[in-house]
Amino acid sequence: MIGWDGATFSHLEKIKPKFYGKLHRRIFLPEPFWQNREIDSGAAWTTITTGKSFFEHKILSIAGKLENERLFSVFSKVDRLIPSNLFGKAVRLWLMSKLFYKTPPLSTDVKFPRIWEKIPNSLAWAVPVTHPPKPMFGVWVSGIPYPNSYGVYPKMIEDRLKKIYQGEPKRGNDLKKYKRELFEQHFREVEAIKWLYDQFEFNFAFVVFVLPDRFMHVESDWSEVEKMYKVIDESTKELIEYISPDDVIILSDHGMKKERRAKWVHIHDSKQGIIASTNRELLVRNHLELYDVVYGLFGGLNSEDMSTL
Repeated sequence: MIGWDGATFSHLEKIKPKFYGKLHRRIFLPEPFWQNREIDSGAAWTTITTGKSFFEHKILSIAGKLENERLFSVFSKVDRLIPSNLFGKAVRLWLMSKLFYKTPPLSTDVKFPRIWEKIPNSLAWAVPVTHPPKPMFGVWVSGIPYPNSYGVYPKMIEDRLKKIYQGEPKRGNDLKKYKRELFEQHFREVEAIKWLYDQFEFNFAFVVFVLPDRFMHVESDWSEVEKMYKVIDESTKELIEYISPDDVIILSDHGMKKERRAKWVHIHDSKQGIIASTNRELLVRNHLELYDVVYGLFGGLNSEDMSTL
């Protein structure tokens, strides 16, 4: 499973990159509550990887958890009356941040097993809200948010990995430099994943590339966005050919739409996420449905069984 964070169905249908264009595909929606709201990657990827509703796992965003359910219940009755964009200001998100974003969530705040924790010999790579990594039967490389650098389990391979991939670049005032570093680190993480496959035998992998989301947040030129999609399509093809899996799923947590707001030029579009696969039977409609369908491919022995041996 390869996540293209922020990849947008309408964009990809217009471009039809070579590898993606050969797959069965459809729009991939969040759970109903978020379909008419702006979903954050923290909530989306946590639902996708646990099969649990946001109201169960309580990860609201990469910036905060759902800690005051009563207040959120009241807020959610009126939130769509609050402008999401008022003269270029993200009013609704600003208010949410003041009410609900206390501390960034950790992997330990998610009380349900992630799918890679259930499947023996799995790889988890850079999925949001997975720091710090937990012990597992496989390799866990944490995703955002993390304080200074990503974490790795098992610890013994961390130094070697960080010589290949330094982590997500930080945005500064020099956007040209930032965009260049986004691509550089993306190519490095592909090489790091290939290195991991040279060291370990994996039954399953869940990989998230944040390049589409990060790049579109700061890029307004459609020709440059198109180039980005072609780059990630080619790098994904390269990785898939290298590891040669039985089935492939490419998915996104949400799409993007062009709208200038605060420091962004594209914002999240909950109705334009993607799911594409070599196997048509894996094309579920929304985030809540994917966990069971994928885990069903691995019926029988699981990591919980192995822990008792």
